Amino acid sequence: MSASLSEAQVEQYRREGFLAPLPGLTAAEADHLRAMVEDFGRRNNVHEPIVLRNKAHLKMPSLMPVIRDDRVLDVVEGVLGPDILCWGSSLFIKEANAAEYVAWHQDSYYWDMTPDDVCVVWIALIESTEENGAMRVVPGSHKWKPAPHRASPDGSGNMLFTYEEIAVDIDESQSVACLLKPGEMSVHHMSIVHGSPPNRSTDRRMGYSITYVAPHVRHGGKRNSAMLVRGEDRYGYFAADPMPEREMQPEICAFVDAPFGGGIPVRFRKERPPQDFYRARAS
Repeated sequence: MSASLSEAQVEQYRREGFLAPLPGLTAAEADHLRAMVEDFGRRNNVHEPIVLRNKAHLKMPSLMPVIRDDRVLDVVEGVLGPDILCWGSSLFIKEANAAEYVAWHQDSYYWDMTPDDVCVVWIALIESTEENGAMRVVPGSHKWKPAPHRASPDGSGNMLFTYEEIAVDIDESQSVACLLKPGEMSVHHMSIVHGSPPNRSTDRRMGYSITYVAPHVRHGGKRNSAMLVRGEDRYGYFAADPMPEREMQPEICAFVDAPFGGGIPVRFRKERPPQDFYRARAS
């Protein structure tokens, strides 16, 4: 395969740190994927926004075709090159008329990866609008110096599992909303400042976020495994992710959740962990 982005789009990504909207899945495929995710939650008696985080495709293998979809990888190849690893994927789901939001942050603060050849694809499974809390980015902020982050206030609706947020003032008037129709996607640099407000609509907001890494990138923390999805890995800096045989396979779940203080206890699978659940286990 080959990159699907034009030279102008690649230059825009280098300059602004994101591209949106981009064609991805069809609307029918997005609808089907939403139904699959919600069926997964009912079938396994779990709350999808909590369980399907941090390598969701290993817990729900039916997501595997999406992370390998040529329409997605052709875009990623345009910004990372022909050799691509999938490091993780997450379902970001905001319930209707809820207080949950994603605080302003830089993924690079948490991810400890160098160099910065890492990008995130965000696929809308439901239309992403201003009303339902579309992701917002600050163009060009991927070129800023790394910004400090701080703990969110107690009781915060911040959806980030670390409950942290950027510790510098963000001029929200300079941010841009990534408005997407079902199936459309955005791609952003791991260092761009981004976040999203609460969902004020009467339906869920749902997107599938996939993180891709060039094989020459090194990871300094515990989450140093990935899956080769295109090309070849000539470096071996990331161990190979295990291949699941079925969804919610216990040993796979333990593997995925171990870097976050161990497997998420069963009692938390239908609710959000308390604010200090991950913070208290940070190393």
